[in-house]
Amino acid sequence: MEDRRSIIIHPIVTEKSVRLQKENKYVFRVDPRATKPEIKKAVEEMFGVTVLKVNTINVKGKRKRLGRFEGRTSSWKKAIVFVKPGERIKAFDIT
Repeated sequence: MEDRRSIIIHPIVTEKSVRLQKENKYVFRVDPRATKPEIKKAVEEMFGVTVLKVNTINVKGKRKRLGRFEGRTSSWKKAIVFVKPGERIKAFDIT
C-alpha cells in the first residue's frame, strides 16, 4: 500500500480500548489488505511514536435481518498497536 492514510482508517475508542491505553496499546480500524509491517510504519510516521509490536484481528461481519430480508455487515480488520513505554499517541488523549 502506498499511502499511510489509506492503511489506518480510524481509531477505535471503546471502554476496552481506553483501558488498553494504560498498557500502551492502541486500537485502530485498518485496511483489510494491510500487513503488520505496513501498519507499524504508518503509525510511526503519523503519530511519531516507536511501535514495538502489532497484533491484527479479522472481524467477521454479523448477520443482520430486516423483516424477511437477510444480509451481513461488512467484515473488517482491527489492529492493536503496542507502543514503547513512556510514549503516547496524543490523538487518543481524552483528558
